Amino acid sequence: MFHVLAEEWQLLLFTLMMQAAVGTFMFVVIVRSQSKLEINLREKITRTGLIFTGPLVVIGILLSAFHLGDPFGAYRSIMNVSTSWLSREILFTGLFFVMWAVAFILDRKGKWNTLYGWVTVMVGAAAIVSMASIYATSIIPAWSNFNTYLTFFGTAVFFGASIMILIIMRVSIEKTEQVQTILRSLAVTGGVVLIVQLAYIPIFLSGLTTAGASGIQSLEVMSNQHIWSIMLRWALSLGGIGLILYALFRNKAIQTKQYGLFYAAFSMILVGEFLGRYLFYATGVPMFIG
Repeated sequence: MFHVLAEEWQLLLFTLMMQAAVGTFMFVVIVRSQSKLEINLREKITRTGLIFTGPLVVIGILLSAFHLGDPFGAYRSIMNVSTSWLSREILFTGLFFVMWAVAFILDRKGKWNTLYGWVTVMVGAAAIVSMASIYATSIIPAWSNFNTYLTFFGTAVFFGASIMILIIMRVSIEKTEQVQTILRSLAVTGGVVLIVQLAYIPIFLSGLTTAGASGIQSLEVMSNQHIWSIMLRWALSLGGIGLILYALFRNKAIQTKQYGLFYAAFSMILVGEFLGRYLFYATGVPMFIG
């Protein structure tokens, strides 16, 4: 585990942070469009979500730049945008940051624009597509699969929904029926994402069996070296979202004493997603040519 973290920790954190940022921004736009929600509360949620999104993008970009080896020369990587997924990732990541900054300023001035918000979400989605395509077009069978796109977008939605739940819990003093409906919808969305990812695992593993020696070796690495880590990853993620669903659907009104449950659930989700991304890098076995 430490070997993988020593080599890939910057990329691991960059991908998680960028996907969390895009997912959070997407749910900020969705919540802001809820006309049934009291306008002051919508604005408070939006501003908190925007404040949370910005540092994730900035730290992610810095980690990515340092991973390239020459942070001050990282801009040169954008020169091959017509042929390189890495260049496209850098372009769309930088553009997402700029558009986030504009959205933040517009919100502060009371000029929030929902259409602009959705365009920004699309730019963020393009950054995730580019990010996933770097791995999906590699010579590593465990990565060159639709599962990579499902994993990266799944993390964006799952993290975004979870973060937005915490934000709403903190800024909304009175948990009205509308607020609880939004919280439950976010929790269900996170649960559905996990179920879809789990349902695809048999297809993903079946594909590795036909991917040659490196695909078989990836399966062996998963089953021999990381099986307990894989089980722990899914137990934490499913357990975390399960706790949130339990707390939200058990009672009609959210109790103050349940807040600790939400924080514990988010901690489980955070560790589970981190562990899942570590496994993504740890189980990739390249094809050996020549």
